[in-house]
Amino acid sequence: MLGKLLQGRYQIVQVLGSGGFCETYLAQDICQAGHPTYVIKHLKPVSNYSDSLQTLRQLFHKEAQALKKLGNYDQVPELVDHFEDNQEFYLVQAFIVGHPLSAELQPDHRWTESQVVQLLQEVLDILEFVHSQGLIHRDIKPSNLIRRQQDNRLVLIDFGSSVKQAWTQVVTAQRQTNDTIALGIPATIAIGTPGYMPTEQGRGRPRLNSDIYALGMIGIQALTGLSPTQLLEDADTGEILWQDQAEVSAGLACVLNKMVRYHFKDRYQSAQEVLQALQLPVKTKEAKNVSPHATGSSTSPTPNKSVLLIAIGIGVASVALIFGFYYTLRSPAPAPKVQKYQSGLTKNTSFNISLDKTLTGHSDAVWSVAISPVGQEIVSSSGDKTIKIWNSSTGELLRTLSAHLGTVWSVASSLDGQTLASGSSDNTIKIWNLRTGELLHTLSGHSGTVWSVAYPITPTANSPDGQTLASGSSDNTIKIWNLRTGKLLRTLSGHSDAVRSVALSSDGQTLVSGSSDNTIKIWNLRTGKLLRTLSGHMDRVISVALSPDGQIVASGSVDKTIKIWNLSSGKLLHTFSGHSDWVNSVAISPTGRTLASGIGKIIKIWDLNTLKLLYTMTSYSKDITSISFSADGKILVSGSGDKKINIWRL
Repeated sequence: MLGKLLQGRYQIVQVLGSGGFCETYLAQDICQAGHPTYVIKHLKPVSNYSDSLQTLRQLFHKEAQALKKLGNYDQVPELVDHFEDNQEFYLVQAFIVGHPLSAELQPDHRWTESQVVQLLQEVLDILEFVHSQGLIHRDIKPSNLIRRQQDNRLVLIDFGSSVKQAWTQVVTAQRQTNDTIALGIPATIAIGTPGYMPTEQGRGRPRLNSDIYALGMIGIQALTGLSPTQLLEDADTGEILWQDQAEVSAGLACVLNKMVRYHFKDRYQSAQEVLQALQLPVKTKEAKNVSPHATGSSTSPTPNKSVLLIAIGIGVASVALIFGFYYTLRSPAPAPKVQKYQSGLTKNTSFNISLDKTLTGHSDAVWSVAISPVGQEIVSSSGDKTIKIWNSSTGELLRTLSAHLGTVWSVASSLDGQTLASGSSDNTIKIWNLRTGELLHTLSGHSGTVWSVAYPITPTANSPDGQTLASGSSDNTIKIWNLRTGKLLRTLSGHSDAVRSVALSSDGQTLVSGSSDNTIKIWNLRTGKLLRTLSGHMDRVISVALSPDGQIVASGSVDKTIKIWNLSSGKLLHTFSGHSDWVNSVAISPTGRTLASGIGKIIKIWDLNTLKLLYTMTSYSKDITSISFSADGKILVSGSGDKKINIWRL
């Protein structure tokens, strides 16, 4: 095959692999300037029968259309071309420079827990997009995850024979078909890799969470330093036995165990569910059920630094697949209740709070809430990929905004109440007209999930009309944007892990960022200079807030503490500790006197002058994910994992 010219333009320069009904080549396009290199998958018919060939032809074109759906996503391969030649089929994709994840998973080298969580989150973001297109990969394994050299991001490769539409029939060489079984799930040719392939996939009936199983096994491999085939199974249940080989917290063990449960019904049903489990703390009751037996030590992985030219493949075996969707039905959650925290009351007993109304409409967890500084709009975003705008007085849903391809993790309203910004796991920021719902701009530049977006708190000389926006991302950077033009003004680099939260000072001079590297950084917004780094948290900082006078920074962390800092000096003023859950969100009132915090399923409100606890709101069924004060300080809005938004009157 070397030197052969396909379609008069693709000249084969190397045979990369051969097996089953597929061969893989490295080829150059001699018709393009520079002769760019591509990978070509050559899919051969499994039968000479004309009707079988026609079926394969139809499946081939369906597959090509399915792969085209992935073309606009940065972390999956782009289909460049596809064609038929002499009754044989060819798929053409680009290739990348990088190394496979398998080079980082060296035998007996154990990753740290934070490294595993970061790996899981990055791949789950990819799977969330792939699954949203109605596709299943079916061969998630370390060698199919490539660490791209140019930006160190993971790219999921080898889609060709693994990704299909809703159902097909498999034509065999004997001119027979595998028809739908009694359960209504058609069987297909089993594709996958032993150790990473769950039982239902081995029987030719993969589900969406078959990919989740495979990723869970990669996480376990990273923690234990052992290949999946080296791990034992429970003889009675079939569950993987691995925790005695790893040093792992009960929380992460719970998540991984649920990812790799033997029966697909017992696993997470979507990538979004796993992302939520990693974002939110695992409760003590769940942790007790884990009973970990940690004996191993943990060391950082040692990646193979040699650079490989990694082909973005398209598949190596059959050309047929079926998948099914499963949804978890949840019982209605009890309404939250408000209770005074008697031992924490200050002498100022005039502070009162009451639940005004509860808003429902999202079909997944609510991850962010914001209140327009003018008008009566409340904005919420969700794992259902939508943004909803509500009337705070009536609770009426005004409009739903849909354009993001992934979870919308953050929303913020401009000072003039005219525009709305949203950040998503699709790596983009979208700017909307808050009044009409019109999409004004899509800001692209981040190479990872956009966790946080923020406008200035008040009008400033730098941004008198509130048209400056900051964004923080899992690509470890902060970007500053001019919303009037949609142009990127500056990129701030310095964090060594994802930037989970950003906040801008009222004078427009300072930006504060909280990161998964356990630090808070203070930046000069005009120059981009790093002013200082605040260290003290023992785990990821996932929320930061600034007081309106720019003197106080509050930070919430996975280490279950809230810290109060002096912005000018960087001095730690106070630590609120003793909590049983992560601090998912913090907010400071417009007066600067009150701090609200979402801690697990509880909202706590503190007096920042006396550092006394004023109120505790309990009985939520899911964790509080976001809280926000209104501009007049009379309303507190909270979003939670139970898909609800609560409006509190202060």
